[in-house]
Amino acid sequence: MQGELQIPKFVIDLSQPPEARYAHIIPHFREQVDSCDLPGLFYDLLCQLAGRRRGKCLGVISRLALRRLFMAEESAELVGISKASGIPMHILVAFNVILDLLLGCTSGGARTLDPGNSAPNLPTRMLHFRTLDWGMDQLRKIIVELDFVRSHGGPVVATTVTYLGYVGVLTGVRKGLSMSLNFRPNHARNSWRQRASFRWQQALVVLGFRRSISSVLRGFLLEPPSARIGRESKSGKRITRSEKDVEEAHDDYIQAILSNLSTSPSTAAYLIFCTPDKIFIVQKDHHHASIRESDTFLTAYNHDADVEIDSEQPQRSLDETVPDVAPDATPTITSDVVIDIASDDGTGFGSSVPSTNSESGIGMSDILNLSLERKCTLDEMWARQVKACQQLYGRQEEAVTLDDVKLFLDDEDISNEETHYAVIMDPTAGKVLWRRAHAVDDDDSSCSDDSDDD
Repeated sequence: MQGELQIPKFVIDLSQPPEARYAHIIPHFREQVDSCDLPGLFYDLLCQLAGRRRGKCLGVISRLALRRLFMAEESAELVGISKASGIPMHILVAFNVILDLLLGCTSGGARTLDPGNSAPNLPTRMLHFRTLDWGMDQLRKIIVELDFVRSHGGPVVATTVTYLGYVGVLTGVRKGLSMSLNFRPNHARNSWRQRASFRWQQALVVLGFRRSISSVLRGFLLEPPSARIGRESKSGKRITRSEKDVEEAHDDYIQAILSNLSTSPSTAAYLIFCTPDKIFIVQKDHHHASIRESDTFLTAYNHDADVEIDSEQPQRSLDETVPDVAPDATPTITSDVVIDIASDDGTGFGSSVPSTNSESGIGMSDILNLSLERKCTLDEMWARQVKACQQLYGRQEEAVTLDDVKLFLDDEDISNEETHYAVIMDPTAGKVLWRRAHAVDDDDSSCSDDSDDD
């Protein structure tokens, strides 16, 4: 059962030394950190994955091997969190390099209109919606929303919804761009070289010799092109740019991000980016990526785009519909309104399956069916609400309202017993418009619901 949980919000001052940035937050989470028991979760996970004996051995080795992240700034932040919270450093490192391999998520973008806007032609904008699902209920206690500033009392440059102690980005937004991360269970594995290369990449990330994909997203979020806009020239005169120049800078930046992700090595993942005008879903493999985009509606959930089944076609065998090999081709961009179910919890199971503590099991055919059901649900909800908006507001453009997007996230197929939180982000304003957190409660079934009105 789910109970009420508020998401606390704090400010992170990037001008402070990395070791001190989270010191003011820890005192507010003393009880939650103790009851969450990250070390216990980590060792239980090792035993579940490797067996009790091997899990204990890996636990001992981890104390020596997991000492840092690839980025020195992020490692320093973990050192400060470790000192303030008492959580061992190797546990925090493991938390940061393993968490994004164990998540089930729903991410997407939808074009929306604002019925309350007084403009003659109702303007529209893209909103980025996201749920994060995982079976480890203890982590619900340390969900936090962070506003990043570059100086004390300065303007907010980015916002993330995350877990205390996690310094990468799973869900984040800044002016001009929002992003979220879904784990991808598939990767290119049709040769020994591909399999070995992928596992080697994972090992290097865990040991701190390569940057994790969530750390890469952090770089995209906190180092935007706008940092170069409005700065002073060598002569001391302030350089300003028109709104058109800023828009072009953001367009160039998202294209640079997509180009970077298409060629740089990383673990397999689904990366979802939303600008004020478009949504991009990057289906990332170790060395390659395929990219889809839409200016109306696109989502990611539990399987690759190429395994979507045309409902009008005869049902194919499981071997045909769930291939082991992800597309291994040069990056391509398509502009179709499609649903891509693209999330997993790292064990081959999707977001609605039993947690790692469950004794029950579920097969890949069940996972596929659940994914297709969600695809159908979202398709139907989108089409129904688009038609309603077209009739109500007398416009042909495909768009829905913010309340409609909330309705999407309220559906029991989208937010379920595994859901830790759901958010709606506005890349135009660079804000989290709405957030909802779920807590486990044996006696009640409810959740918190916070909105930012524009």
